[in-house]
Amino acid sequence: MSEKLVVDVLTLDAVQCAACQYMFEAISALPENIRQHVEFKEWTIKNPEGINKFLELNGKVLPTIAIKGELIFESIIPTFEELLDALEAKAPEALKAEIAKVREQQG
Repeated sequence: MSEKLVVDVLTLDAVQCAACQYMFEAISALPENIRQHVEFKEWTIKNPEGINKFLELNGKVLPTIAIKGELIFESIIPTFEELLDALEAKAPEALKAEIAKVREQQG
């Protein structure tokens, strides 16, 4: 399988923070054919690992989605289309093909 697109979701805590939960769900609710090409992880600043990731990515606000190490959606929960556009812009060819299939299904 081709390399996966790395998506980091920086949060306070997706369980207790509603906006953080919506941000994480924007990624986790993607269709399976897209998710299989994406490696995504929530990084909560409630633990040292999450704080380190926040600092590594130069995070400024929460929640934030970073794609391939670039902060893309900072405190703005993307629509499905906006998320697809952002993923496609950074995607390897295999993922671009899957995104195109999803768009075709939507009509």
